[in-house]
Amino acid sequence: MSIIFKYISKTLLTFFLGAVFVLSAIFFMQHFIRVFGLAVTYGADLPWVFSMLFKLLPDVLCLTAPMGFQLAILLTLTSMGESGEIMALRASGFSFKEITKPMLIMAVILSGILFYSNNWFTPQNTKEFLDARAEVRTRIGKIKIEPKTFINIGEWSLYADAVDGENMKQVHLVKKADEHALSTKVNAREGKVHLTNKAIFVTLFNGQMQRVSPAEEGEIIAASFDEYQVAFSLFTKKASRSFKPAEMGTPELYAYAQKQEAKAKAEAQTEISMRQVLSFSPIVLLLLSCPIGLNLGRRSNKAWAMLFSLVILFSFYIIMTLGISLGKKFYAFSYFAPLLPVVLGLIVARILWTRKLKK
Repeated sequence: MSIIFKYISKTLLTFFLGAVFVLSAIFFMQHFIRVFGLAVTYGADLPWVFSMLFKLLPDVLCLTAPMGFQLAILLTLTSMGESGEIMALRASGFSFKEITKPMLIMAVILSGILFYSNNWFTPQNTKEFLDARAEVRTRIGKIKIEPKTFINIGEWSLYADAVDGENMKQVHLVKKADEHALSTKVNAREGKVHLTNKAIFVTLFNGQMQRVSPAEEGEIIAASFDEYQVAFSLFTKKASRSFKPAEMGTPELYAYAQKQEAKAKAEAQTEISMRQVLSFSPIVLLLLSCPIGLNLGRRSNKAWAMLFSLVILFSFYIIMTLGISLGKKFYAFSYFAPLLPVVLGLIVARILWTRKLKK
């Protein structure tokens, strides 16, 4: 039995890893385009793009793992059916329970991993992703200094008579958001500008700074300098965004739901139930797929496995989406409506297994 167990487990794991890789690559491509577009718009660098994609990885895997597992089950059973291995195992006295035992063990392990990830790990990464996205949207994306033109940089306006790369001639800085309107001015014969990932540094040479005195009205404070440097943050304002239930761990989300009104409470409770459905979906999909895969026999091929896999997944997620919509709309259904695909899946699985075992 140990040899058969290892063989089925190895075949299933091979198909599972391949399916998850392909499905995750498809989902990641969509996310990569959006994140890369955000980076180009706001001037973020490539390491920022990869860090954002890494934060999305748990969410993508939690979505693709159940799909990949369901597809791997049907591909494994179809492959074994094509080669006559299932028929040989049955003739040797192996029951359906013994044949599917490695798949059930893997389904339980995968559900345990998804349970932890969906309820704790993924929400934390989602929060970090949303925080980083909100922060980068407050960033100055591009600074192009042109001669004889006022350039707005945060609270300041920068003007230069001549510009050659980073070098400037006859530079003027005026603070816009000053307590005393336009009271702070910096003038210099020459200057240089340097852009980093977090700030713009302007270094001025041979100039003068003027400011209206806050203590004595009408009095001007002036000072000359040989070199003066000022830094302008690329982040023009504090990042702000709306709260999403997906970014809270399940215990925190449950506590949050108890303090909300009906609509927000229904949304939070629906999110909690949806996480449990996704966590235990591998077991439900296993119970649905095994009787179908075992029924295909030697006349089947992998195309049939793909077709049945698509039908099962499409039906499962359509019913789950319907349940989520009902849960968010009607508070009374918020805990139970998302569980519809699990309940219906178990009922259909019982019917399929009953028919299979009667043959």
